[in-house]
Amino acid sequence: MAGDQDEVRHAYGDNMGWRLKGYAKHRSGSPVSEREISRAQFLTIRPFFDAEDNPWLVDLNEVLPAIRPCVEHVLGPLDPDQDYYVTGYPLDWDKDPVQVARDLLDVKYPLARAAFLGGSVAAGNYTANSDLDIVVIVDDLPGAFRETLRYRGWPVELFCHTIESFQDFVARDTEGRRPPLLNMCAEGFLMLDADGTGQRMRSEARVLLDAGPPPATVTELEDRRYGTTDLLEDLIGARDEDERLFVAARLLSCAGELALVMQNRWLGHGKWLLRRLRDAKEDELVDSYRALVRGEGAERFIAVVEAVLASAGGRLDAGYRRAAPPR
Repeated sequence: MAGDQDEVRHAYGDNMGWRLKGYAKHRSGSPVSEREISRAQFLTIRPFFDAEDNPWLVDLNEVLPAIRPCVEHVLGPLDPDQDYYVTGYPLDWDKDPVQVARDLLDVKYPLARAAFLGGSVAAGNYTANSDLDIVVIVDDLPGAFRETLRYRGWPVELFCHTIESFQDFVARDTEGRRPPLLNMCAEGFLMLDADGTGQRMRSEARVLLDAGPPPATVTELEDRRYGTTDLLEDLIGARDEDERLFVAARLLSCAGELALVMQNRWLGHGKWLLRRLRDAKEDELVDSYRALVRGEGAERFIAVVEAVLASAGGRLDAGYRRAAPPR
């Protein structure tokens, strides 16, 4: 089966309608047949076809004899004298995030070389509060920048780069173990690819993501152990309930990052840290923190943090020393 349904799954939301159109073979002109099909029917047949470049169009002329019965089982008999296409269209144009993103690119960056739509819209789980996260590659930018704006009612986060600045930022992100640009390119929707740049970026981003961050240095591990130890001592000694909550929140982040570094995994802020911890099967850290917040005591959370520290070499306090950075 051609294509990867996950890469364009965001395009198949409840806002899309679908039509099966038939055209007379070897003739131009309007369709000779047309009927609505359901979203479920479209999703059933789409994996048989290569629709990666345009997720709203499926060319049924690619139907091979081996799969024709499967397609006709879903859509009904197909006239051999017609060329068939399935096309998608937004039921409410202004609510379709992909079309809004495309229109924004046409207005602001008509000469862009590549563009990716990432975030919750690309993941297919966007809500009324979601924004459009867009990475744009443009040749003649004076410098990389990030811009927040609103377009047709949608909040938009633009990450504008040249190829060179994109590579520089990716190198810094990789060193810091936080790969937002790589995620948007590898897992987002490739909206624009004028000259093959987008496909190359996607492939390279996928390789870098799969390779993971660089191994932690001894210095980094010591710094993380020291910071986690310090916060753990504050939590154990806290007598004020509000102080305990604030310290525990910071300790969750530090201990969570230490656990991820020990598994050589990518880090993340906020909701992304939670997702990384879940992927790493560090559920006990999250569950024990939740118990503390619910007022069930800090003992379980303390024990889990101690276990994370033990995996990294144990607590570190006395004997830790760092020289001030040069000025």
